[in-house]
Amino acid sequence: MIGIFFRNLFRDLVRQPMRTALTLSGVIWGTFSVVLLLAFGDSLSKAQIKRFHGMGQGIVLVFPSQTTLPWQGFLRGKPVRVTPEMAEDIPDKVPGIELLSPEFVGGRLIRYGRNEFRNTVRGVNPQFELMRNTIAAKGRFIDPEDMAERKRVCFIGDVLATDLFGTEEPVGRSIFIDTVPFTVVGVMRAKLQSSNYNGQRDERCVFMPWTTYASLYGTKFVSNIIFRPRDLGRSKAVMEAIKVHLSKIIGFSPADPDALGVWDTLEFEKQFTTFFLAFTIFLGVIGSFTLLVGGIGVASIMRVVVDERTREIGVKLAVGARRRTILVQFFSESFVIMLLGGLVGFGFSTAVLQATKAFPKGGFTDFIGVPVLNPLVIVSTILILLAIGVVAGMIPARTAASTDPIEALRK
Repeated sequence: MIGIFFRNLFRDLVRQPMRTALTLSGVIWGTFSVVLLLAFGDSLSKAQIKRFHGMGQGIVLVFPSQTTLPWQGFLRGKPVRVTPEMAEDIPDKVPGIELLSPEFVGGRLIRYGRNEFRNTVRGVNPQFELMRNTIAAKGRFIDPEDMAERKRVCFIGDVLATDLFGTEEPVGRSIFIDTVPFTVVGVMRAKLQSSNYNGQRDERCVFMPWTTYASLYGTKFVSNIIFRPRDLGRSKAVMEAIKVHLSKIIGFSPADPDALGVWDTLEFEKQFTTFFLAFTIFLGVIGSFTLLVGGIGVASIMRVVVDERTREIGVKLAVGARRRTILVQFFSESFVIMLLGGLVGFGFSTAVLQATKAFPKGGFTDFIGVPVLNPLVIVSTILILLAIGVVAGMIPARTAASTDPIEALRK
């Protein structure tokens, strides 16, 4: 029975080789497009999430602003000013905070020898390192001793290190920040980072103890506060507790929505992930339309096959064959053609995806990632292929099963 099925299928395919080749090419190209577009969308999503995590994962940024509600005799428009000492005291007053750092941010002139740049300088504490992924590749980050003694030491980004020192070893050397000498104690490990909330990306920044920054530049109030809650799911509750605490010290309404600007990166990441999921689905839909054209081609060729085998169908029905048997036969033939084209398309797309792994790291691969044939892409493509295959197979199969045997025998 199976041998007869494949013999008939082979006969129908070779009877019109050009028509068969065009039909199969449509299915092959459609499957190829679906796999590549889904793989591209998935890799782009992962690459952008990775770049976003370069700034930090699960962190909340707090920006002191000004009041928009009157409070206890103060008119609205009062500046909300937070000292670094207030910020450092928050974990003792508000439970649920894992790490916290005040942050000063300013543009400063940085010089080593004849190399001079105006880059972002950040005054922070040692906890900043883990929150912001400013991990040392050479040397170390700022430590508590640096903070306590207001040492003139700094930690620099990897790109800035190359700009200043070239091939020289940076750690242990002195640079000038606005004519003041600082000793480089560490260089940041290279990382991917899409953006920053204030100033340049970390790769071009200088980091120093905030105690040194405040005493050197006379800055009393922080640019922002950065913290990471112990339980990422409770970031909003922790932020509300921080707001209540600061409102009592500084004097503003805890219900004031604009006294403190807040950027919860976890919430932003959820929106980011949803966007790229929708983008990947959109690419899959585009690929599905290409595969749908191939499915229409399969339905068309099988419709022609049904017309050519009308007399055969009539004979089978006349001698007692069930219409269900006829439907299954032609549906199976259509479905096998879809699967055959799909397998070839999978093969071509797999070869192309393997070839992309040979691309050198950096450049556009850091932005879009390297597309791979992961389980999500495979399952999604199979489901799309099966759905279109069922529709493409049922149309000619129902036509064949509804044939009038008397009319068929007259042809």
